[in-house]
Amino acid sequence: MNELTLHSGNLPQNVYKPSEIIGIFNSILAKQSVNAQVVYLRGIYLANPKQGNWSYCYDTLRDEDSQEELTLRLTLQQRENLKNGNLVNVGGVLNRNVSNKGYIQLVLNVSRVEIVQEQAIDETEIRRMELRQRKSTIGFKNVDFILEQLLYADQRPRIALVLAQTSITMSDFKAGINAAKSAIDFFEYRANFSNSTEFVETLKSIDKQCYTIIAIVRGGGGGIEKLDELTVLETIIDMKTPVIGAIGHVEEKLFIKQIVDKEASTPNGLGQYFSEIVETVSEKKNRSRAVLTEQIKRQFQEQLMAGQRQNKELQEKLVSLTKAQETAQKLHKEQVESANKQNQDLQKKLAEITKANENAQKVYVEQMNKMQTQLKSQAEQSNNQSKEFNDRLKMMQETNGDLNKSLQKLTVQNTQAAKDLNEAKEKSRELEKQLEEARSKTNKGCLGTIVTIITVIGVACYTICVIL
Repeated sequence: MNELTLHSGNLPQNVYKPSEIIGIFNSILAKQSVNAQVVYLRGIYLANPKQGNWSYCYDTLRDEDSQEELTLRLTLQQRENLKNGNLVNVGGVLNRNVSNKGYIQLVLNVSRVEIVQEQAIDETEIRRMELRQRKSTIGFKNVDFILEQLLYADQRPRIALVLAQTSITMSDFKAGINAAKSAIDFFEYRANFSNSTEFVETLKSIDKQCYTIIAIVRGGGGGIEKLDELTVLETIIDMKTPVIGAIGHVEEKLFIKQIVDKEASTPNGLGQYFSEIVETVSEKKNRSRAVLTEQIKRQFQEQLMAGQRQNKELQEKLVSLTKAQETAQKLHKEQVESANKQNQDLQKKLAEITKANENAQKVYVEQMNKMQTQLKSQAEQSNNQSKEFNDRLKMMQETNGDLNKSLQKLTVQNTQAAKDLNEAKEKSRELEKQLEEARSKTNKGCLGTIVTIITVIGVACYTICVIL
C-alpha cells in the first residue's frame, strides 16, 4: 500500500478497479455459447427457506453422490409441487455471472422440472442441508485474514485446541507446528466426542473465553459420525468464535467439514497451516521492511535535494531582504525625524488647548454655582406651594365631609316622603272606591260625602307638598 501511495506515477496505465474487472468477466462470460444451450441436470432438490416477495426463487440442486451444489432459478409455479429431498431432473439455460465479491457463480434458469423420486434423502439429511444454507446466509469467517492481521500487528493469536480425551492426535499436530509456537499461543482442551451433549457444552464454554480461533482436532476411526449430529452442527453455526476443523482423514466425507469456517485435511495439516501462515506473514513483513527501507532512503534523498533547493532560494531571499531592510531603515529614520517635528507642534497645540480648557472650566464652575442658587430658590418656592396645596386640600376634604352628611340627611327625608306619598296614594284609591259606591246610592247625602272626600284628598296633597 505504501508503494502504491509513494510511487503511483510508476504504475502501468491499465490499472483496473474491482468493479471494472467484474464487468469485463461478466461481459466475456455472457458471450459464451453455453448461455444459449439448454442443459439437463439430475440431483436432489433443496428449497431455500429465506425467500422474499420475488417473481423467482433461488434454490439448490445437490449432487446425489457428493456435497457439490448448484443454484436453481425457478418460478413460483415450478416450485409449487417440489419438496425438500426430491430427486429431480431439471432443464434450463445455464448462466455464469461474476458476483460483486469476485466469485463466478453458475445459475440454472429452470424451464422444465420432473420429479424422479419423492424422498431421496431422510429428514436428518434435509435438516443438515438447511443448516448448510443457514451458515451460508450468516457467512463464513475469514480465518486467514484474522490471523494475518494479528500477526502483522505483532499480536499473538490465542488458539483453543479441542481434542478427544484419549486421542494421540496432539502428537501429529505438534509434528507440523514447527515455528508457529513462536508467534501463536495454543491452549489444549479435552472433550468427549462420543457424547454429543458434553461435547456441545464444552464448545459453548470455550466460545465464551474470547479465543481468536477454536480448532476441533480429531483423527479418524469409530464414533466420528457423532460430529455430524444436528446439535453439534447447530452449536458450531451459532458460535461467535471462528472454527477450524481438522477432523478425520481426507477421504472421510463428514458434513461438519462444510460448516466450519476453515477445513484442515488432518491434525498434522492443521499444524502445518499455522506454521505456513506464520512464515508467510514473516516473509511479507521482511519484504515490506526492505521495500519500506528503500522507499525511506529514496524519500530522504528527495527531501535532501528539496532542502538544498530551498536553502539556495532562502539565501537569495535573504540578500533581497537585506537590501530591502537597509532601504526601510533609511525611510524609518526620515519618518522618525518627521514624527519628532510633528510631536513638537502637537505639544505647542496641546499647551494652548490646556490653557483654553482651564478658562472654560472656570466659566463652567461659575455657571454651576449660579445654577445651584437658582435651583435652591426654586426648591423653596416649590415647598411653599406644596404646603399651601396641602392646606387647601384639607379644607376641601372637610367641606366634602359636611356635604356628604347633608346628602345622607336629604336621602333619609326623601325616603320618608316617598313612603308618605305611597300611603296618600293608597288612601286616595280607597276614597275613589268609596266615591264609586256613593254614586250608586240615593242622591240624598251625596253632596256631603263628595265634599268630605275632596276635603280629605286636599289635606293629603297639602301634607305631601309640605314634606317635599
